[in-house]
Amino acid sequence: MRSVLQQTYTHFEWILVNDGSTDETEAIILKHDDPRIRYYKQENKGQCTASNFGLSKAQGDFIKFFDADDLMNPQHLEAQLKKLDGRTDALASCAWGRFYDGNPNSAQFVPETVWEDSDSLSWIKKALKQRNDMMGAWVWLIPKRVIEKSGGWNESLSLNNDFEFSIRLLLTVKQVLFAETAQIFYRSGIQSLSQSNSIERYEAAIRSTDLGLGYLLKIDNSLEMKKLCAKRYQEWLFRVYPKSPEIQKQLEEKISALGGSNYKMQGGVVFNFFCRIVGWKRVKCLKLFLIKLGYTKLPFN
Repeated sequence: MRSVLQQTYTHFEWILVNDGSTDETEAIILKHDDPRIRYYKQENKGQCTASNFGLSKAQGDFIKFFDADDLMNPQHLEAQLKKLDGRTDALASCAWGRFYDGNPNSAQFVPETVWEDSDSLSWIKKALKQRNDMMGAWVWLIPKRVIEKSGGWNESLSLNNDFEFSIRLLLTVKQVLFAETAQIFYRSGIQSLSQSNSIERYEAAIRSTDLGLGYLLKIDNSLEMKKLCAKRYQEWLFRVYPKSPEIQKQLEEKISALGGSNYKMQGGVVFNFFCRIVGWKRVKCLKLFLIKLGYTKLPFN
């Protein structure tokens, strides 16, 4: 909470929605006597429903979504507001760095191709070309009018919903404006989808991907866009294999329908070497087998 309350821009309302938490969230929030905080509690209905509820209570002209796990630097809101300068046909983006073990000082801010002003479609293409595109909703400062036009959160989605939501936002505006002094410290080290064995979770995440890519292909059915969409599906194939042959087959069919993908699975030098010799599927199976045997330090990753 401290990173929000210590913002240099102070004229904001902070809508906190407790989506059925069972930890000490409520006690921590109630300790803060700050008139800017508006606290609501509801039964657990999921992140999308909680976000839409928060939106229904928002009175400001600009919206910032922010996850409880992450941090922002003190100049964040001020920098993004200054960059937008009142525009309601653009989004303000920010820099982000990943940190582990609860230590934000370890965050490394590695410049990305999207860390610049860009028209929205070009921004999407640059993001999809990267190894790990980051389209978390926390990237944006969003004019409320843009959300009203593009629609709120899709409450039928439960995972990877930021991707679908961000694509809709981006296709509604003309530009993305990069506020270079606005930073997000993104917490990592918590179990991720890629570490999960839940087939249902993968199915939910890929459904969000289907929707987001579908929006893109409706407005740009070019060979370039098809290749980028195929790459996105290829990345999911890398994550899913070999946990679900059925999902694997579906992804391979989607990739083929888009013209195929030559995107390679990324890893260290040793990993890439073995992939060239025996293929990424065999290497990944070997890696999972070694992990199951208890090996934590592998010769490749």
